[in-house]
Amino acid sequence: MKSSPTKFAAAIAISTLAISGCASVNKLFDKERDVVVSAEKSDSAYYQDASQALDKGQNREAITALNNIRTFYPTGQYAQQALLDLIYAQYRANDFEAVLNSTAEFIRLYPNSRSVDYALYVQGVTNMGGAPKASRLFNLNQSQRDVTYLRLAFQDFQTLVNNYPNSPYAADAAQRMLAIYNDFAENELVAARWYLKRDTMVAAANRAKWVFQYYPQSNAVPEATAILAYANERLGLSDTANQYKTLLQINYPQYLNRDGSVRLNTTNAKTTTQKVLSAISFGKLGRASENLDSYQGQYNGQTRTQVIHSASGIALPTTDTPTVAPSSDSKPSRRPNLSLDLPTAESQAGHMNDVPR
Repeated sequence: MKSSPTKFAAAIAISTLAISGCASVNKLFDKERDVVVSAEKSDSAYYQDASQALDKGQNREAITALNNIRTFYPTGQYAQQALLDLIYAQYRANDFEAVLNSTAEFIRLYPNSRSVDYALYVQGVTNMGGAPKASRLFNLNQSQRDVTYLRLAFQDFQTLVNNYPNSPYAADAAQRMLAIYNDFAENELVAARWYLKRDTMVAAANRAKWVFQYYPQSNAVPEATAILAYANERLGLSDTANQYKTLLQINYPQYLNRDGSVRLNTTNAKTTTQKVLSAISFGKLGRASENLDSYQGQYNGQTRTQVIHSASGIALPTTDTPTVAPSSDSKPSRRPNLSLDLPTAESQAGHMNDVPR
């Protein structure tokens, strides 16, 4: 019995599809074989290449080898250490955006790792340097720039200090927290000086009071006290001014002249607070290893217990903080009026014409 042309064509079509399907499946397996073949070395060989490249300062070559480990052996014995070394290599290569991505990934993938403190530390140091894609001007007066990344850095260090107080990075992180805290307080003084130079006493007093309220443990308190004494005296509030002068006499006599008048710092050229330390100021960032216990961090200052205890007791305000302090040519951001028992801003309208509304 002969097959009809229609049935014959159908059989050919089915046969063609079957062959095509087999070819597609074979191509799929070929692709898988290609992927395996493209991993030209074992994970240990890739890691050896990465280590040698890091020792020679060849950061890009190290990054390539470490990424190969993470691509071809994501669950292998070197996967976790490869990510730690990748963080280090990316930092040395000044690829700060990649650093932040890698530290976040490490904390997400290995929340119980003994090296989470390292990831937090590097993340904090990176944020402390500023926006990842921005030019890093380490000698920039940090109190007069965008402080968004300083706040992120503070949070990173705070998490490290609170959760890993015995970490070799804890004391270093704590000192950075204190520096950032003092720098935020200095931001307020920059604004207060701006108002003083424009004879706007209520606004100057408000910014100084902000230091008392939110940065009571900062190095900015002495100058804030002097500003409050001076501003209250200029406003005719002698009793309040004398109270602040008494505080100056007891604790900060350097802010009083011999005749009892207040000595003020009205310039930004030299300030009394500690400046935020740059991302390189504590020395070269070291590699982290799951197998090493000898690293003691870059910290070198007062005892670890003292600095960690001091940092544990500070916090940044979470409401209505400025992003940029005023420079000599800019205007400070508005502030809610704090309760100072002072005249209202409206009563000084004649002095407030140049203050932003």
